[in-house]
Amino acid sequence: MSAEELLRACQWLDQKGFVANHDGNISMRLPGNRFLVTPTAFRKGDIGSADLLVIDIDGKVLSGRHRVFSEWQLHRAVFQARPGMGAVIHCHAPSSTAFAVSGRELAIDFMPEAIVSLGPKIAHVPYHRPGAEGMSQAVHDAARAANAALLMGHGPLAWGLDLTMALARMELLEHLASIALRSVPLGGPTRLPPEEIEALSDKHRRAGLAAPSLLP
Repeated sequence: MSAEELLRACQWLDQKGFVANHDGNISMRLPGNRFLVTPTAFRKGDIGSADLLVIDIDGKVLSGRHRVFSEWQLHRAVFQARPGMGAVIHCHAPSSTAFAVSGRELAIDFMPEAIVSLGPKIAHVPYHRPGAEGMSQAVHDAARAANAALLMGHGPLAWGLDLTMALARMELLEHLASIALRSVPLGGPTRLPPEEIEALSDKHRRAGLAAPSLLP
């Protein structure tokens, strides 16, 4: 993974309308328990290679001239819960964030493709004030249970083996949220039958994508 990939991801979030102002943050795992991250207080579309930071697991800046974003502890919780994960993304994609700020859970078991890619569910993290005690543990538990989460009152968080997977999961999560919202006037999405969910979840597991809590 490279700085160029991270910069392209920043541009993608900006162009998709998943961030505004200084919203969002991205981190990528580097060798030696180091991480390449976006700086705080920057529009994602304005970030250049000289603005990126290399930090350690505790958020100490090892390279770079700016400050690390305040939500690093959430990214760290994912990396510690899932050592195989290579990237974490947080943003305020509108449809999924609409669920989060409404305090409503987003079920994703209404489409087979969603279950095969993300698993039978995403995690939902109760509202915590930014930096509040307990939020890191809640995100840690969410990462053990699923491949993406809604931080209630904040927005979506997604992770993957690499940045491409993390972006794809974020894109899918937002797409599913948009479909769910559009289906509301029609009665809302219909959950797939339990036996179908289990068969698709098994396919998800056999693809090596399952979160630890879904493994046998």
